[in-house]
Amino acid sequence: MKSRAVVAFVAVLSLFCSLAAQAQSFQDEWWTPGFSARVKLAPCDDKLCGTIVWAWDEQPSGASDKRPLVGQRIISGMKLDAAPAGKGVAEKTAVYFGSIYNPEDSQTYKATMRLKSPNTLLVEGCVLFICREQVWRRHDSLKTPPVSAGP
Repeated sequence: MKSRAVVAFVAVLSLFCSLAAQAQSFQDEWWTPGFSARVKLAPCDDKLCGTIVWAWDEQPSGASDKRPLVGQRIISGMKLDAAPAGKGVAEKTAVYFGSIYNPEDSQTYKATMRLKSPNTLLVEGCVLFICREQVWRRHDSLKTPPVSAGP
């Protein structure tokens, strides 16, 4: 009986350590699609938040939010959870649940984030049952901003 309790404790502890390691891997700077902005994901209170730290166009003309993009918090209240296997995921994976703000329409949406690979982050925002996904790429200071090889 005592050995089962020890095994259960070790299993829970290893899951917690695995989730903690995955949480660390989210904390970085990420390029949004098209390299239009770079978002820094960092802890805020006991959750994860994301702030725009660089933008290709400081104030896009079509955006309804006229504030400068750099410095805006667009990811808020992301709380770490483990998603069960399924939907193409073979094992439990770390998923953050929270909200994302879209400066283009000045709306905040329910959101999830999960690593698709070590250098790609799947960000999904939803309203009711309609969801939109984006793949963000991990910032690499050696390739910033991304440039072509040229002629």
